[in-house]
Amino acid sequence: MRTSPGLAALALFLVPLLAPAEVAPVVVKLPDDPKAWTGQRLLFRVELRSRGSFGGATSFTLPEVPGTVIMKTGNATVSSEQLEGESWFIQSHFFALFSQEEGPVEIPEFPVRFGTREGFTGPVTDVEALVPGFQVTIERPPGTERSGFLITAESLQVEEEWDPVPGTETVETGAVFRRTITQRAENMTGMALAPVPDHAPEGIRAYPGQAEVRDETERGDFRGERIETITYLVEKPGTHTFPEIRYSWWNPAAKSLESKTLPAVTIRAKAAPSPVSAERRRHFSLIATALLASIVALTITQRRHLAAVIKRLEGRLHSPEREASRHLLRACRENDPRAALAAWFDWCNARPDSNSIPVELGSEIAQLENVLYRADPNPASWNGDDLAARFRQFRSQRSARSSRRSQSPLAPLNP
Repeated sequence: MRTSPGLAALALFLVPLLAPAEVAPVVVKLPDDPKAWTGQRLLFRVELRSRGSFGGATSFTLPEVPGTVIMKTGNATVSSEQLEGESWFIQSHFFALFSQEEGPVEIPEFPVRFGTREGFTGPVTDVEALVPGFQVTIERPPGTERSGFLITAESLQVEEEWDPVPGTETVETGAVFRRTITQRAENMTGMALAPVPDHAPEGIRAYPGQAEVRDETERGDFRGERIETITYLVEKPGTHTFPEIRYSWWNPAAKSLESKTLPAVTIRAKAAPSPVSAERRRHFSLIATALLASIVALTITQRRHLAAVIKRLEGRLHSPEREASRHLLRACRENDPRAALAAWFDWCNARPDSNSIPVELGSEIAQLENVLYRADPNPASWNGDDLAARFRQFRSQRSARSSRRSQSPLAPLNP
């Protein structure tokens, strides 16, 4: 049979249209309008896709973007979705972006590594992929062009504490003051709050400490805190005045620029008796030098032992069995039967004695499988409280038996 040239050309044209589209292993989900004010939180998520269940840990190497902070928030979620006529597992990770830039901000692609299985069981295969790059728009609020560093939040709490409190009394040179400034804001990470100015008046030396950042997340909401302590050493006599510190933020709800000012502080100093002052500084310098030398020597001589101890602790805290247990209990709390069954298989693969499970726990697993694989599955009807209780009871009993064996003072009957 002959084929006309026209039909052949038409077939070649239709082949790419009829071929199934390729499912990307990693996609980025942005808001419909990826735009934020300067210093405002912008949320996005990254979806990982796999034909089989996920296994092992997932790690991202976040990019470094000038004037921008990107952080991972909350816990990943696992679901399933029909893509191109096939069922895929979807692992969603959530991120927040804060930027001090203005205009379009390019986020380059960045690496991700995760593990997948064939179906629910089998060995884990590592997958290395790239999260696609994307662009967001950062808009400077009107009237804030001269504000410099700016955050966007409905409120900002700023507190300071001096130890000792500078007063009207005159101190001697060599006196030490510690100033602690704490900032708190909702829907904000502590890393995106303004750093404390580290300059000091002439005659006073400043020793900035390491900023302590605390972030709390609850159902996707942020509560950020930044605590910084600066130590001041009075080196010269005279009147030393610390200027006021003004913190500004843009309130998106009121669409207004708000601020809080820490008042100026004055320290009056007089010269201390030179022999005592010199002797004090000399002793302080000798003690500090000796202490530093001891720490360095201990670190050098014991570095291998310390590294081994740290490695053992990390192995215990992040063992596959512990990770699978946490994932199983989390899935039970969220009443997610698919994630619970996948975590159960991970736990069984990580435990050599997983075949000796009690009847009650085995019954709960059977009910879980029945919910997912019966003829008319209804995953929404599953409640994970009973499975979580049985699993915790089993682990507790097993730990108690292991503890009794390790603490028994008697020698074994058949060594």
